Amino acid sequence: MNRVGVLVVSTNPAVDVEWRVRSLLPEEKNEVTAQRRWPGGKGVNVARWLGWSGVPTRLLLPLGGPTGRELAAGLRADGIPFRAVRISGETRANVVVTTGSGTQYRLNPTWPVLDEVELGRFESVLESEIRKHRWVVFSGALVRGADTAFYRRWAGRAREAGATVVVDCDGDPFRAAVHSRPFLVKPNEFELAQWAGRELASVAGQQDAARRLAATTGGWVLVSRGASGGWLVGPDSADKVLSVSAPKTKVRNTVGAGDAMLAAAIASAIREPSRPFEWLHAGVRVGSLATRQEPGTVPSKPESQR
Repeated sequence: MNRVGVLVVSTNPAVDVEWRVRSLLPEEKNEVTAQRRWPGGKGVNVARWLGWSGVPTRLLLPLGGPTGRELAAGLRADGIPFRAVRISGETRANVVVTTGSGTQYRLNPTWPVLDEVELGRFESVLESEIRKHRWVVFSGALVRGADTAFYRRWAGRAREAGATVVVDCDGDPFRAAVHSRPFLVKPNEFELAQWAGRELASVAGQQDAARRLAATTGGWVLVSRGASGGWLVGPDSADKVLSVSAPKTKVRNTVGAGDAMLAAAIASAIREPSRPFEWLHAGVRVGSLATRQEPGTVPSKPESQR
C-alpha cells in the first residue's frame, strides 16, 4: 500500500468555547462580553497546524450528539480532512474563560464514555487507517472507556505496520505509551514532572528527566516550555540538550500553542529528517506564532511560504 501523510488520532475531541469577561469574580454575576466556538482538542489543533504547514493530514476521531455534529461541520468549514466514528455519547465542549487582563481559565469535561462495541468499532477503523499513513500521531486525553494501555498498544501496532509514531498525552496513558518506543514524544514541563514522579524544581532536574525519558523511548523528546521556548533531546545525544528560546511577543492566547509547536516540529522532521535542531526551531517559532492568533485559527500564509 502506498502510504501518505500523517494520521492524527484524537480519541477525546471537543468543541472549544471561549468566553471573554472583563474580570472573573467569585459569587458574582460575571458578564460574558463575547463568545467564540470552534473545533478543538489537542488532536484537532495538531491536524489544523499540520495542514497549515502543508503536510497532508487526516484526523480520526469519535463524534456524537449535537456537539459532535457541530464539530464535524466546523472541521469541514476549516478544510480539515477527517474520518469520524459515530458514538452514542455527547462530544464534550471545553470552555476557556479569558479575562480583560489576558488571564485564562480552562474548564475541560471528561465525558463521553465509549462502550465496548463503540471502542471496538473505533479500533477497527484505526487499524485500517494506520496502514495508509507514514506517520501516526496519538494526541490528547484518552477517551473514557479505553484502558490505560490503549495508546501503548496502538502505538506499538503502528510501529509494527511501518509508521513513524508520535505520542502527546499525559498521566498514566503517557507513562504506558512511552514503552511502545515512539519516534517522538512531547511533554510540557508539568507532564515531564508527572512522568518523572516528582517535582522538577531546576532546569538541570528537568533536563535530566528529559534525558531519562529519551533513554526510555529510544527516540526524541520535545519539551514545550511556554514563554521559555523548548528543548529537544535525542536517543544519541544524552550529553546534549538542544535548546531554542521563544521570541518575545504579545500573547493573545495560549490554547493550542503546544500543539502548533508539535505540528511544526513534525512537518520539519518530514522535510528535513537529518536536522533535528531545525525541528525544534520550527516548533518554537510556530508555537510562538500560535499565541498571537485568535484561538482555533491559523495565519493566512502557509508555513512553506514564510
